[in-house]
Amino acid sequence: MQKVHVIAHTHWDFEWYFTCQQARVQFAYHMAEVLQALADNQLDSYLLDGQLAIVDDYLQTNPDKRAAMMRFVKARRLFIGPWYTQIDEMVTSGEAIVRNLQLGHKLAADLGGVMKVGYLPDSFGQGQDMPKIYQGFDITATVFWRGMPHEKNARYFYWTASDGSKVLAANIKNGYYAGVDLIENDDTAALLHRIATDTQAHDLALPVGGDQRAVDFNLKDRLQYANQQTSDFELVEDNYPDFFKALSTSSDLPTYQGEFIDPSASKIHRGIYSSRADLKHLYDRLEHLMVDVVEPMMVISAHQGIEAQDGMVAHIWRAIARGQAHDSSGGCNSDATNQDIYQRGVEALQLAESVRDYLLRKLASGAPASLNVFFWNPTVRPVHQNGEITLATRGKHFS
Repeated sequence: MQKVHVIAHTHWDFEWYFTCQQARVQFAYHMAEVLQALADNQLDSYLLDGQLAIVDDYLQTNPDKRAAMMRFVKARRLFIGPWYTQIDEMVTSGEAIVRNLQLGHKLAADLGGVMKVGYLPDSFGQGQDMPKIYQGFDITATVFWRGMPHEKNARYFYWTASDGSKVLAANIKNGYYAGVDLIENDDTAALLHRIATDTQAHDLALPVGGDQRAVDFNLKDRLQYANQQTSDFELVEDNYPDFFKALSTSSDLPTYQGEFIDPSASKIHRGIYSSRADLKHLYDRLEHLMVDVVEPMMVISAHQGIEAQDGMVAHIWRAIARGQAHDSSGGCNSDATNQDIYQRGVEALQLAESVRDYLLRKLASGAPASLNVFFWNPTVRPVHQNGEITLATRGKHFS
């Protein structure tokens, strides 16, 4: 008998064909349902889409709910993190992916605990270095949907990077909404047959949820009904960390290496790689400005006694992380949403440039008087090149 781990969750894009503001209103009411279902034991546990951006927004307007959330997080009934946003791995830089995870970990830890599962159920393709990045955060398992080719068709497997880093992976081939049929359809046998293909594992995952889907308060009743319809499967309410703990006992899982960007089983939307190039250029410029200029300059400035503005840096990275969400970075949104994304990027860029300019002035003013011109080289190696500078002089002619 195979065991089906039924995992209640939501997939909540914090912006898409709707704006972030519209999503915040919906999510506030959704969280009321989630907290009620957990308090009344109508659900054993619930997964908030593996991201903290929606929680961040929610607690800004509902700070009185923080204690209740923390209680359920600490009790391992409400699962949050490890991401700040559900990134697009193909468009986002490696350093920015790491920063996204860092931010998600910090906020989740402040609320009582981080779900140590690399949860990206809707990202449009999987990057080859993700196992390496996950291992850097002590994440040993991952869930994703899109990108698996037919020739690598195992539902559960070990995924390795070029350096040998390895994570246990669950490819939810039928989508993160597969379990909706458990709620809305009495044909239990057909559903269980679909999710049991391409694996010999004893333990199977069945996510129950969907885009902005209301909480399924009748999940326990539907589980009871499903168990009465089958003698080949046992369905239990569960969560991803415990599912992977059970799955790890399987001895016959294959191992795959490399990226997964094949549309065989699900779309990966290659068109987003070039859509809204203005957004991609803006956020790429912002990422490189922070990594290559602002943060190195801030370290050197601190060494010179100039106070570091860590809060300012964190604020900019939070804006960058919001631009990394798979729909936000893809630009596959309404015009109103894309306007929001662009404006956030512009404001963050202005902050980053202002920090750079201020620190340059402070460093220049502290330089020896013998230096008439102060140059800043943001790279880690010497640079020998010609360039142009603008000088302010008292008169038209100078020597």
